[in-house]
Amino acid sequence: MGSWANSWQLVKQSYSVLMKDKELVWFPIISGMVTLGLLISFIIPLVAAKLFTPSTLFYSIVFLYYILSYFVIIFFNVGLIACADIRIRGGDPEVKDGMSAAMKHLPQILLWAVISATVGLILRMLSDKLEDNFLGQIVLAVLGSAWTLLTFFVVPVMIFENKSVFLAIKSSTGLLKKTWGETVVGQFSISGIFFLLGLVGLVPLAIGFFTGSAMALFIIGVAVVVYWLTLAVISSSLQGIYLTALYHYAQTGKAPEGFNSEVITGAFVEKK
Repeated sequence: MGSWANSWQLVKQSYSVLMKDKELVWFPIISGMVTLGLLISFIIPLVAAKLFTPSTLFYSIVFLYYILSYFVIIFFNVGLIACADIRIRGGDPEVKDGMSAAMKHLPQILLWAVISATVGLILRMLSDKLEDNFLGQIVLAVLGSAWTLLTFFVVPVMIFENKSVFLAIKSSTGLLKKTWGETVVGQFSISGIFFLLGLVGLVPLAIGFFTGSAMALFIIGVAVVVYWLTLAVISSSLQGIYLTALYHYAQTGKAPEGFNSEVITGAFVEKK
């Protein structure tokens, strides 16, 4: 309960930072729209060619999709984190500031996208091979989570310290070794909190279903989808803000502007 209370405070403080610069939501919005467009552009030819079973061609197409989608996601994450950094330092960022920062780091973003896509494809291929192996799926989930943790600070290290991707991975691992906090409580708890908020959307859907009215169900369905998309945008924005705040704390040992010192330091404890 203490962890959840602390996490809720972190969400509220990240939200207060977001409210000072509402334009930050444009980064996940644009990223989501472009990623959705990419997904559709890849699904249509796969369906037309009836290419669903694992094969060299199938995995090649999936790998290309992974590279492009990771590139888009990382590109706009860089922009979001760069703007969050400006706000945390007391500035007043604009969307163009984030886009400019992302453009300056295109080579690193592309390389990081390729590395992320490679890891993602390997995990996907292993998952397909171990589809009926429950224990194998658990091991893959643990490996995926470990990779996520080890690379947690890659983007801020890459853009704020102007390091290569491989040095950024090494530095990210070092930051986690130096300070360890409830498996980086804030980042995962933000996802958990918004997951619970997302479940709330099932209530009106259930009500609409039991009304027996197709029109009512359609209207409620559209409203719930908009609600879920709004939650996704806010969640992504808060995660970027919180990641930036954690990076500053991990580097300086001080809570950045806009975050309560006791709350954010509670997200880290000395590794024993």
